Amino acid sequence: MSEPAVRVRDLHKSYRLGRVELKVLRGVSVTVRAGEFVGIVGASGSGKSTLLHLVGLLDKPDKGQIVLDGVEAGRLSRRKRDRIRCRHVGFVFQFYHLLPELNVLENAMLPAKVDSSVLGWFSRRAAARKRAAEILDRLGLAERLKHRPKELSGGERQRVAIARALINAPRILLADEPTGNLDSKTGSQILDVLRQYHAETSQTIVMVTHDQALAGAADRVLHIRDGRVGER
Repeated sequence: MSEPAVRVRDLHKSYRLGRVELKVLRGVSVTVRAGEFVGIVGASGSGKSTLLHLVGLLDKPDKGQIVLDGVEAGRLSRRKRDRIRCRHVGFVFQFYHLLPELNVLENAMLPAKVDSSVLGWFSRRAAARKRAAEILDRLGLAERLKHRPKELSGGERQRVAIARALINAPRILLADEPTGNLDSKTGSQILDVLRQYHAETSQTIVMVTHDQALAGAADRVLHIRDGRVGER
């Protein structure tokens, strides 16, 4: 049996607000198989985004173990963690986080550029441009490559964000409320994009959402409540 794509054990995470310690995660353990689409449902403030940020190495837990593709991230240097995050983890956020000064194609190419040295980018740029254009075409944005984010609808912006997350062919795609800033029709279309991509490529996807109906599109649904995770 292949190594799980994600395995976290006994994760704890707290934040201090003045004199008050806010305990967000209280011993979370989750395993995601390679190629699995997992939905994590929870109310606002339940810790679902915190969990996703820890899995994606954007933050560090107070306690616990994070293993990605058999590699224990907690034992790695900051530079190696950054490299894993850039190369092997793709993020799709609720609010897109596109750079307004870049066009659609440039936004989608950005992680490939970040992962290259100045000299390396010159040799890699053409291939990255081709891959970004192919992904954007697949997402229905072939006619929008030169447009800037302000010229796009919300659904189109989220498609660009998905393309950006996929440019480095990550092993794990993390989606944090990817439909939360969209109307129900557009949100359903974005979910269809993720579901179709998963079906065609067996991409490992972990998606957190407050909407149980949306999470139902996943292979398996987990529920986070009071800082702990359980099967629904």
